[in-house]
Amino acid sequence: MTKADLPVVTKIEADCQTHPWTLLQFLDGFNAGHQGWVVCRQYEEREMIVGFAIVTSVLEERTLLNICVRPAFQKQGVGRTLLEFLLQQAKVENIEKIYLEVRASNSPAKSLYESFGFEKIAERKDYYPAIIGREDGYVYSLSHFSLLSLTPSE
Repeated sequence: MTKADLPVVTKIEADCQTHPWTLLQFLDGFNAGHQGWVVCRQYEEREMIVGFAIVTSVLEERTLLNICVRPAFQKQGVGRTLLEFLLQQAKVENIEKIYLEVRASNSPAKSLYESFGFEKIAERKDYYPAIIGREDGYVYSLSHFSLLSLTPSE
């Protein structure tokens, strides 16, 4: 991901989230050294960004901050491809543990993470803003994934 990708990334985020990150939040992360990747696919004779992921790392730990797929490309394996790539990168970089956080209501994401061996380790009550009120957040972690084949379980 480059800064030039941020307008498209911000649009994808806005199309997917009820409380999306702003362009300024993406820029702040970019300037803080967060790593980001995009997935591109051919669509109507042109290549376009269809998903992205952003992580931050401290020593041997990494946190997945954001992963998002353009609505028209959801349920086509883009999120799985991104997560596989992130785990492979972490393995190459000798990351020992990965954390992520997900809304309690986001069943597709929870299923995806769990299929790769992520385990729920904490619950944050009323963590996320919601359309009405607040929503719990679940913290997941994955460790010892360097021993995994990086093929999700069925």
